[in-house]
Amino acid sequence: MSQTKSNIALGVASAAFALTLYSHFSSQTNIEAAQVKQHQSSVNTRQVSNEPAHVNEASKSNSYDEMDSSALIARIEYLEERLLDIENQAYGNGGNSDVMEEAILAVLEEKERKERQKRNEDNPVYGFYEDLPKDYDLKLKTDPEFASKISQDLKGKVLDQTLTPQERLSAMGQLQMNMYILNRTQDEMFDYETVDAVLEISRNSADDKLKVQALEVVAHSPVVDSRIAKSLQDIIEKEPNKYMKTMAAEGLMGQYYQAGESNPEMKQQLANEILAMYDNATSSDVQAVMQRLIRDGELLEQIRRDAGR
Repeated sequence: MSQTKSNIALGVASAAFALTLYSHFSSQTNIEAAQVKQHQSSVNTRQVSNEPAHVNEASKSNSYDEMDSSALIARIEYLEERLLDIENQAYGNGGNSDVMEEAILAVLEEKERKERQKRNEDNPVYGFYEDLPKDYDLKLKTDPEFASKISQDLKGKVLDQTLTPQERLSAMGQLQMNMYILNRTQDEMFDYETVDAVLEISRNSADDKLKVQALEVVAHSPVVDSRIAKSLQDIIEKEPNKYMKTMAAEGLMGQYYQAGESNPEMKQQLANEILAMYDNATSSDVQAVMQRLIRDGELLEQIRRDAGR
């Protein structure tokens, strides 16, 4: 659009310049005409035999005047037509500008879509965030039917083995978030069955990234169940990946903390299993993982008391 404005300015300037030239040459022609008249007066005293030459010179001067005026007027008319063409082109580019803007927006939207898809692939557990409505939290808290339906749909996706692991993990991440928003640790939609389905993804996936992300979901799950604790213990003892060992150990400690006063029997059982791995002399890796987690002497003493030792 700046180029069009420049062209319009150039056209206007050219027209103004042409008008200036026209005025200049008109003045110059008048001067020359006066000079011719003066010359005519001076030669009136000459012989009649000289009159053909005088008439011929005056005729040339008039012809020159008419020629310059016509050329300048034609030039001005051309510049005016050119200026009109530039203005029409500028108005026409307004429509083209709208088309160009739409094309640019389409490219940006496609770029954003691909970036969002890549983010979802890189971290499927939290890929749902960008698609949530702004009032999602409030609606969960104020509309029980909405919250129940959403949770039911999400649980169905977690358990649906026809979906991709990424889709199932995303559904689990959203379901777990819903429970935190509603301040619930578990209910009929968020239970051992859903957590175990995610554990299966971690156990069976050939994608190391999915294995890790699925285990992270389980390790931070608020669902307390002895079967979950046993699965985490198996990972600590058998998984060669040190990060996954550590993550499973954190999940086991989380099960112990959350058992609290609500399930003293399970808490005692978990305390004994944690101490057994902490003191494990047969596996230095398992022992090192647990000892890194339990560095506090007071925490160790608390676990021993909960174990009944």
